[in-house]
Amino acid sequence: MTELLDFLYSSVVWMTVIMIVILFLCVGFAFANPFKNKKINYAYKAFLYFFAFCFMMSFQFFYYGYTEEFKEMRIGETTICLLESYERGGEGPSENVCRLHVIDKATGVRKDRYYVGSTAQLVGMRNDTLCYFKNYDLVLFDAANLKEIYVIKKDEWGTISPELSVGMEGVYGRHGVGNSISSLVELDCKNAKKYWFDPFSKKLLNRGQKVNYVRGFSNNTYELTVEFGLNKQVNYLKDEYAGGNSLKRIVPGYSSRNLFTVKDSSTYIDPFFLCIDTVKRVFVFGHFTTTDRFDFYLESKDFDFITKWKKISTDLVKESYNKPKVNVWQYIDDILYFNNGGFMVAIDPVTSKTYWITRL
Repeated sequence: MTELLDFLYSSVVWMTVIMIVILFLCVGFAFANPFKNKKINYAYKAFLYFFAFCFMMSFQFFYYGYTEEFKEMRIGETTICLLESYERGGEGPSENVCRLHVIDKATGVRKDRYYVGSTAQLVGMRNDTLCYFKNYDLVLFDAANLKEIYVIKKDEWGTISPELSVGMEGVYGRHGVGNSISSLVELDCKNAKKYWFDPFSKKLLNRGQKVNYVRGFSNNTYELTVEFGLNKQVNYLKDEYAGGNSLKRIVPGYSSRNLFTVKDSSTYIDPFFLCIDTVKRVFVFGHFTTTDRFDFYLESKDFDFITKWKKISTDLVKESYNKPKVNVWQYIDDILYFNNGGFMVAIDPVTSKTYWITRL
């Protein structure tokens, strides 16, 4: 049923047809007088008009429709959590909508989807436990069993510890650079003191304790970077302009030139990097087919810059409702997970074997 509603809400043509049919039926049946009692007929007509009104208003309160792109992703032991943020409302009053998708890591099947307010942010994930902000409330969520563990509302931090009773100036769930973020929540108190809150143990930590960074690939436009600590990173690959236009050439980063024996003589339209495996000596990147940046190629090369496989975005996903775009990606346990518009894909970077593709 959810899949059908997503399809209908994503199609302007079908939604227009449905609205016209429903309104036509309501107005048409309202002219009839099926009952002998006039009061009952008035109630019958009032019900039809009320139903039509509620049907039209329902579009503001139901959050169906296909995903166009994702904002953040966290991968657990058996689940993947994806945060989607989009604006609805057209030219009139608009509303920001955030939805949390939970999918099975092995199969890609969606376990459930939740509306999580107008603003949201993923803080961190351990095993299959996700921490995220829902508007200004902190939520710890069991993604495997699809249930909330606890919620801390924005005005309840003073009950967590006496140190926080003075009140909060700000609560932040993101710090660091790129994907190197801590799973701790930063708390700025009104007495100018700062603390760190571990949502998984519910421990309040002082500022001097070490922050553990999440090892991951950077979103940096110019370099494929692995960050493993504060100001600690390895720059594997970067792109450089091949002339004064959008064509770029891929070259080794400063700290990894010993891994690459040759330079790539090919040029690409605005390449973007997704993953690198220094053991299997392979990396995956994308580059656009044209300068309007609509369709893109996904390509895998070894460290001699020899192409292992190459796919166009429409080879992975063929659907008129989808707009090809990569927003989130992560390489873990020899599998590259990334989105292609509203689809999530799990693929082997060496062989291009596709484990699953899921429409969300």
